[in-house]
Amino acid sequence: MIKWIYTLVLIAIGFISAQAQRTWFEFEISKELSKKLEISLAPEIRFKENFELHEYFFEPKIEYDLNKYFSLGANYRFGNNPDKDGNAQWFGRYAVEGKAGYEWKDLEAQFRLRYTNSDDFGGDDNDRSNYLRMKFQLEYEIGKTDLKPYALCELYRNLRLGEYSKARWEGGLKYKINKHHRVGAYFRLNDYLVEDDESIKILGLAYNYKF
Repeated sequence: MIKWIYTLVLIAIGFISAQAQRTWFEFEISKELSKKLEISLAPEIRFKENFELHEYFFEPKIEYDLNKYFSLGANYRFGNNPDKDGNAQWFGRYAVEGKAGYEWKDLEAQFRLRYTNSDDFGGDDNDRSNYLRMKFQLEYEIGKTDLKPYALCELYRNLRLGEYSKARWEGGLKYKINKHHRVGAYFRLNDYLVEDDESIKILGLAYNYKF
């Protein structure tokens, strides 16, 4: 039964790869400083079609568990988004968030509310806005396979314009190799609600190392 599950997962990843327009690679190193406090560093590389570099960044983060249901966190993203001529376009922005989660048997539900600013390096002519992001996620652990499929929806509210500008839909799978190593894959759809930009389909691959 487990072999069939793994085979279906590989087939699904192959099918999704054929549908994706962009590919993102995520890495994360995390460590618990105490039972309630955790720090992490998350580099990420994003490619456009034909593996043309789109952007890369580093994101240190700190998270504190208030109790088993609620946590608070903050991070800072520093990276580069090259323009069409390959010139460096550095950006930096922070985010603060609160999360609520509840587990029932093998099912876990989570809600996250995040505030993020536009860009610390944008200058006075920067037209990007601050955002309030609301994410709802469900994940399920499949028996003793260490596999966790999940699905999520996230809405972006543009605070300058006072409207919802983007929705993010995502389905994926996480696999715990052992207590230190985890891998994952997902398919993400970025759907722009008020702009002329077309929706973007993304294949993501993730690796996490936990001390």
